[in-house]
Amino acid sequence: MDFIKDDGGRDKYFPLRYKKDYTGDCVIRAIAIATYTDYKRVWDALFELGHKMGHLPNDERVYEKYLSQIGWKKHKPIRKSNGRKYQVKNLPIDDGSYIFITQRHVTAITEREHRDTWNCGNWCANSYYKLAE
Repeated sequence: MDFIKDDGGRDKYFPLRYKKDYTGDCVIRAIAIATYTDYKRVWDALFELGHKMGHLPNDERVYEKYLSQIGWKKHKPIRKSNGRKYQVKNLPIDDGSYIFITQRHVTAITEREHRDTWNCGNWCANSYYKLAE
């Protein structure tokens, strides 16, 4: 799977001059990329929902509820025949959009391309979200 550097549209709204400017928004960025939605629109929706729920926008309870509201479903990790999980870069997935959770990160895959500001392809892919069919 190819890795493509993608900030999800953050650069249209916020400066990305330094490495520190790329941190802390992986949930917003992954959702914007995977849903083909404007970064600021996702930002606003997650902040509003988080405010109502009393949690930060990158809290799993917030983004799980948001994704559910827009028709995405959470799935268990994809496992190999020996029961082990795949690395992000080796996932056996179909075309389409996915949001994968790793140990401390959320990342997007669209049309078999891993899109993020940095390559977490060596990390273990845990649960994931996909548009419900």
